[in-house]
Amino acid sequence: MKKALLLSLAVMALGRASAQCPVGQSEITVAVSTDAYGSETTWEITGPGGSPVYGSGGPYANQTSAGAFPQTPVTFCAPVGTTLEFTIEDSYGDGMCCAYGEGGYTVTMNGCNVALSGGEFADDETGSFTVVAQPTTDLGVISIEIDPVFVAGSQTITGQLKNYGSTAITSFTLSYSVNGGAPVSQTITAPIAACATYTYTHGTPWNASTPGAYDLMVTVSGVNGGGADDDTTNDSETASVSVATQVVQRTVLIEEFTSSTCPPCASFNEDFDPLLNSLNTNVAGSNVAAVKYQMNWPAPGNDPSYNPDGNARKTYYGVSGIPDGWIDGIDMGDVTTQITEAGTIPAFVDIDLSYSLAGMNMTVTAEVSSYANFSGNYKLHIAATEDFYAYAASTTSQDEYHYAQRKMLPNAQGTTLTNMTAGGTQTVTASHTFVEGSPAQGNYNLWGILNNTTLVAFVQNNTTKEILQAQVLNVGIVGMNEENALANSLIVFPNPSNGLVNVAYTTAASTQATFQVRNVLGEVVMSVNQSIGAGAQRQTLDMGALSNGMYELTITADGLRASRKVSLNK
Repeated sequence: MKKALLLSLAVMALGRASAQCPVGQSEITVAVSTDAYGSETTWEITGPGGSPVYGSGGPYANQTSAGAFPQTPVTFCAPVGTTLEFTIEDSYGDGMCCAYGEGGYTVTMNGCNVALSGGEFADDETGSFTVVAQPTTDLGVISIEIDPVFVAGSQTITGQLKNYGSTAITSFTLSYSVNGGAPVSQTITAPIAACATYTYTHGTPWNASTPGAYDLMVTVSGVNGGGADDDTTNDSETASVSVATQVVQRTVLIEEFTSSTCPPCASFNEDFDPLLNSLNTNVAGSNVAAVKYQMNWPAPGNDPSYNPDGNARKTYYGVSGIPDGWIDGIDMGDVTTQITEAGTIPAFVDIDLSYSLAGMNMTVTAEVSSYANFSGNYKLHIAATEDFYAYAASTTSQDEYHYAQRKMLPNAQGTTLTNMTAGGTQTVTASHTFVEGSPAQGNYNLWGILNNTTLVAFVQNNTTKEILQAQVLNVGIVGMNEENALANSLIVFPNPSNGLVNVAYTTAASTQATFQVRNVLGEVVMSVNQSIGAGAQRQTLDMGALSNGMYELTITADGLRASRKVSLNK
């Protein structure tokens, strides 16, 4: 969404008729789109050292809702060869994007070249560029639209070109080559007006049949029948891609920054948490995982689940307002659609999780397997999350919390992965001694017991923030009979409950399950029979007709039996 906004700003600026600047000067346009708080935004563009001032803008009007609000572009002429300095400020210190709208700015030259763009900053952002004259003939490659990793097969070569010159383009030669091999060329006849873009599709697909790493280069030449191109530096673009050995199911990771002192967060979670529950989030076998980081703002800022690991993740993403959600490292938009679409994207990394316990000391082992060559800086993060806890002292309408991060193992910086090549594996171990009870700001204590936690591991590009894969592992009950898988996996929440009780567990095979609720006298006061499938299960029992008090919930399934105490407090 952010990139789309900046592109729209550029289009708005580029679509204007070019002003007639004196000989030796070029047209500069500044296009700004504010978030809801336009009064916080001001900008200025000057010569070196702040003089002369060529243009300025803001403060702008505030709006009544979050969004992107385009302002009138400012256009001026500047001498060719001059260095211009652009500074934009936000008086509140949270930039123009993205908590209260997808604000941003774009500075263009000659109606064609984007010199500067942005929107995500804190107090201010500064950039500089040198004014150049518009060339007469200049066709350049903007992009190659191909996935960085894909399975073997035919690949269509497509992307964007741009006419940066003042003369219209009528024809050109489009070529591509793989790893410096022989170019595959075709002549294209198509009108491309000055400063316009063109979507190209090469007529001959690339037969990418062998797994491995490749450099794909797209080149334009022979513009307008073979005439000279005034700028050959943009005639080619190269994309580094990898053909994978296999594909695996993706587990989508949802991260949310929230707080027990944030009323908008409570309103958001009122719908968001039921959605996550309906997706079996953080349940073994589900392809949706979640980690929530509790923050220490707004006032009074006393959320007991706030800890340094959550703060580090906030800094990593540049979060300045909450609630703020991220899906696979991408800022959250339309939640349901984005989760669904993310789940359809193939994954080329797998994570195998296990753990061992020595008392309350947990050692987590993660084996990361890569089925393609990945370039960049990748890290494995492991979060221990608390499935559920109740906090009645919150300052909002939300008193029940799910998926809360209690500790990142070994820390919030994660572990660097050094073998992200096809067929490569890397084993990571990390340990932490958990403490049950007395959670407070700054510590990593659990609200409840250890078996109410889930491990969430994910592989993330530390630079782009893209998440390649995630995995979940539910923690079993300490000291429970290992042969009773039902008892090991059974989780009942919320507890205490206001009547609706969620029951999560795992069965080895499809079977008939019996749920029985007994009062303190041992009398059966509720009984439900239900057919269930194999694997992770989650049901909701309505105990609202029962009186307040303590009950025992027993599940019998697949020849096994497990019980939990449930406190009813309506």
